[in-house]
Amino acid sequence: MPASSANNPVRERLLALTQLVGSMICLQFGSSLAKSLFPLFGAAGMVGLRTAFAATALMLFFRSWHAISRRTVRLVLPYGIAIAGMNLCFYLALERIPLGMTVAIEFTGPLFLAFIGSRRLADIGWIVLTVLGLCMLLRPDTAALPDMMGVLYAVGAAICWALYIVFGKRMTGKLSPGHACALGLLSSAVILFVPCFTPAFLIGLHHPLLLGMAVLVALSSSALPYALEMQAMHRLSARDLGVLYSLEPVCAACAGILLLHETLSPLRMGGILCIVLASAGTVLTPGKKGPPNEQPELPQ
Repeated sequence: MPASSANNPVRERLLALTQLVGSMICLQFGSSLAKSLFPLFGAAGMVGLRTAFAATALMLFFRSWHAISRRTVRLVLPYGIAIAGMNLCFYLALERIPLGMTVAIEFTGPLFLAFIGSRRLADIGWIVLTVLGLCMLLRPDTAALPDMMGVLYAVGAAICWALYIVFGKRMTGKLSPGHACALGLLSSAVILFVPCFTPAFLIGLHHPLLLGMAVLVALSSSALPYALEMQAMHRLSARDLGVLYSLEPVCAACAGILLLHETLSPLRMGGILCIVLASAGTVLTPGKKGPPNEQPELPQ
């Protein structure tokens, strides 16, 4: 085999790693930018704008209107409801507590879903580590007690993320990933159109520059990460994806510190790291192999 051919898998793996890390950076940059727009549009308004603009971009990119039918609507609607609930709860939590804490709590949704589906004894230890991390995150220390309403919204986002995975897996083999993403966001945008999108869009008409920033949030938080993640999914194993996604709370904490000037005490940073280690440990612990083509669902 020529040397260039032998190196192709290595180049593809490096490309996939770059794409996935890039998607996480884009996502956290978009979340940070979105939080800076909360004073004008509000958290719910930003969810409506982000979802509608991202759905429009993905529908145009994948030309998903060709896939619309009664069957696909019934298939995609629960998925879209989960996306709407996940994004709305996430932004309402982000309005009240730091970005790193929000993402760490939200991350427990798919993590506990993985625990439920596992029969490994070692996972008991990872559950204990996750609970310890949550206690460290939520325990009062030198800083003020976190806003409990924000914590509850983050828990709601975690539950919706778990439902997003369940409903997303139901579409495996029935709808292409691109159409599933686009139509899921479209149904979510329809649900949020009147209560969230319309009021924010009317406000944005008087502030076109900030409305343009909302479009940037949609592209960086949804459209671009989806495109990068779907490319990476074809090149990385489920094990690799699980480990890399465990870095997301750390990326969120760094983005909050660098872009939003948020601060987290060493205790709460330790809590985030415990959740990250539990996620990585769940993926890396030897166990029964799943189906060869099994792929994890991607977060929104």
